[in-house]
Amino acid sequence: MTLEQRTVPPRSTVTLLGVPESVSVARRRVRELLGEGHPASDDVVLLVSEVVTNSVVHSGSGGGGRVAMTVAVGSGAVFVEVSDAGSGVSAPHVRNDPAAENGRGMFLVDLLAARWGIRDDCGGVRTLWFEVSF
Repeated sequence: MTLEQRTVPPRSTVTLLGVPESVSVARRRVRELLGEGHPASDDVVLLVSEVVTNSVVHSGSGGGGRVAMTVAVGSGAVFVEVSDAGSGVSAPHVRNDPAAENGRGMFLVDLLAARWGIRDDCGGVRTLWFEVSF
């Protein structure tokens, strides 16, 4: 296969401010990248909303820090990474408390993503990634 014959999956990286308004920016970017009618769009948009919200609310990036989101679209899956300043208090985890008014974001990630994980990098950067198959 020559270089010209290879196709590179659509990929987008955006750096967001760690403020609540960035959640809607992240959702819009995902919708634009996937395009109308993409089979994974609803699930990916929902999970991006949850994960970016977690970064803004629970990490050191909140209050105007930086949150980076990368989305890559392959032939059978959408891969998303959201990186932030992490938290010295806790790591993202799955909670399933039906009586809770919030805290279900990671439960949704666990439910809808084909796979997901957390990576702590040098310099205190924490990345939560997930993959949604279609």
